[in-house]
Amino acid sequence: MLNKQPDGACVFLDAQNRCRIHSKYGESAKPLACRIFPFSVRPVAGGWQASFRFDCPSAIDSKGESLARHRSWLGELVRALDHHAPLDADTAIMSRGVRATPDEIRALDSRLLRWITDPKRPMMTRLIGAARLTMTLYEARFRNVRGARFEELLDLLFAALDTDARAAPEPVSARQRGLLRQFAFAHAEHVTLDDMRRGLWSKLKMRGRQLNAARAFLRGQGSIPALPGIEGGARFEEVERVSLDDPHSQRTADLLQRYLIARIEGRSVFGAGYYGWPMFAGLAALWLSVAAVGWLARYRAAADRRSEARFEDVATALGMVDRAATRLPALGTLAERSRVAYLVREDGLARLLFELAPTDRKLA
Repeated sequence: MLNKQPDGACVFLDAQNRCRIHSKYGESAKPLACRIFPFSVRPVAGGWQASFRFDCPSAIDSKGESLARHRSWLGELVRALDHHAPLDADTAIMSRGVRATPDEIRALDSRLLRWITDPKRPMMTRLIGAARLTMTLYEARFRNVRGARFEELLDLLFAALDTDARAAPEPVSARQRGLLRQFAFAHAEHVTLDDMRRGLWSKLKMRGRQLNAARAFLRGQGSIPALPGIEGGARFEEVERVSLDDPHSQRTADLLQRYLIARIEGRSVFGAGYYGWPMFAGLAALWLSVAAVGWLARYRAAADRRSEARFEDVATALGMVDRAATRLPALGTLAERSRVAYLVREDGLARLLFELAPTDRKLA
């Protein structure tokens, strides 16, 4: 387990966000996981599946060489890792008792990526459409809809999605908003190495503090419990008054698009890439993570006594969420699955996402 600074950064980073080990001893002296960063890899049949991490500032700003230029370098590094991949390591459950084939997963991924990257639609329309498609598929049964028939179903749903995506949802309920705050808290909270080294009594007290904070996020009243990575404090009602519109809204949309592409192409959304979750539960969690980024960005702005969230707030929030996604075992628990299952109902995903965009151009 890597020790962290109070804001969640690696303990080896200096004031300029440079690695002390790298600066003093060179890149080859760093631990293998650090050398691979900002990539993460997992074994699949016949090779490795690589994904990309957005808790790296250079990834947020899209700095450096293209991803394709890193392929051979990353391949050399992963040769030092043991490769143990079960046969189903790159598939996932579609519905109860039905496991998707690799071709079916590719069919879904390719259509989702086309939809998410379509520049003719606003990002909010793309998010709402993807969320509503996921809600439809979440309730479906696929025992007799396989292979080519599954692809035909996807084509029909995507053909109707443009109209469906532009229908404004109902306002968010208090319960939905509370569960989203808890979802954001679960991603932002983290346990440090010092926490792990504590005695039993201290660990019980820490657990009690976490449970009290989770209840506070569900209630949404009063002062917000401190979160690593966000300095200052605010009250829940102050966050609700913060707008997510900013002068760099296209820059924000581009960042979210790159993030979604990386998660979908890197297969870190469902199956072995996301705690063994079924396909559509994992996709629902992905769209909720975008809503959580929006809430955390607004919280950061409120803590800084601003009424409008900036690109920097979104970037910080996205790094917090992505640092936890796929790497925090608590996010893969039954409790999280139940939270996501509740928010899938009654157009909950679309309702929560709809709050992120300014009123005058939400679904234009």
